[in-house]
Amino acid sequence: MNIDPSEIRFMVRLATRRTGAPLHDEDLEQDAMLKAVEAFRKQREIRHPRAFLMKIVRDAVRDHWRRRRCLEYFDALDELRFAQLPRFEDELDRRRQSEMLRQALLSIDEDKRTTIELFYSEDCSIAEIARLQNKSVSAVKMQLMRARRLLAGIVRALSNKKSR
Repeated sequence: MNIDPSEIRFMVRLATRRTGAPLHDEDLEQDAMLKAVEAFRKQREIRHPRAFLMKIVRDAVRDHWRRRRCLEYFDALDELRFAQLPRFEDELDRRRQSEMLRQALLSIDEDKRTTIELFYSEDCSIAEIARLQNKSVSAVKMQLMRARRLLAGIVRALSNKKSR
């Protein structure tokens, strides 16, 4: 189904009419359009496309107003009332965890380490990694899962050693 932007605009105006004055917000219309395109791609069969589209638009409008109310609430709060987190301890914890993860990465085999680095450091998709390594997508997924489990076990073991 082709989604007509003017239809989205009309539905946004209808949905926002319930919240007060109908508004023309291009960001909201684009957000609704993106959500609609994603939802239509996911569905195999849609019996009532206009009703489905209206539901998506209403949800997008509702989410928009929720975010807006939440932001207005936090903007109204005095900054002195926010609790300050202990940043020094957090920084130490983060450094300790990074060091343990680095040690764990160095202890696993090169193939798994490369896959982990491509996925997390290089932001490659699983399909891209599969293409680069001449593997199937499912093989890359399985290798990532096994590498994550292995790293978690190694980090846990390192953490237990350091806490003793």
